Amino acid sequence: MQKSLDVRDVGMKRIAVVLGRGGHTAQTFALVDLLGDRFSYLYLIGFLDRLTPTKIRIKGKIRRVFAPRLLPQDSRILSVIRTLFTLIASIIYFVLYRPVVVVSCGTGLTVPVFYAARLLGIKTVFIESMSRVESLSITGRLLRGKTDLFLVQWPDLADRIPEAVYGGQLL
Repeated sequence: MQKSLDVRDVGMKRIAVVLGRGGHTAQTFALVDLLGDRFSYLYLIGFLDRLTPTKIRIKGKIRRVFAPRLLPQDSRILSVIRTLFTLIASIIYFVLYRPVVVVSCGTGLTVPVFYAARLLGIKTVFIESMSRVESLSITGRLLRGKTDLFLVQWPDLADRIPEAVYGGQLL
């Protein structure tokens, strides 16, 4: 069962945002632009991503985490190790920064970051990528039923996924 979450809550000051690459990031930036500078942001970005930090328009703290899979040919053991490092790093960042909510638009970095947030009792909002019209992404499938708010950007997809709420399109 989904809990309600309203970003206009008086107590909400700090938001952690998971940034990936490509379309996920463009959609996330559109969301941050809508929320504006009335919040304090913590941006979680992959270690090797040099471009995304240059595109941030609303300033915040930037912290780097390992992407669970850097290359398609990566071994599963490397992916597990990176995922564990990201989980631990996320817990440390969240303890230090104390966000009220963690938001993501579907990048693969999201899974360990959201699990860290859940372990600490921090609310999570997952927004499935706009490119996912008929089915969920791998990240969406892994997080289905494990977030405080699970949004999709297509009404037909919301009809197919009981946990999903149609939230409109970000772009």
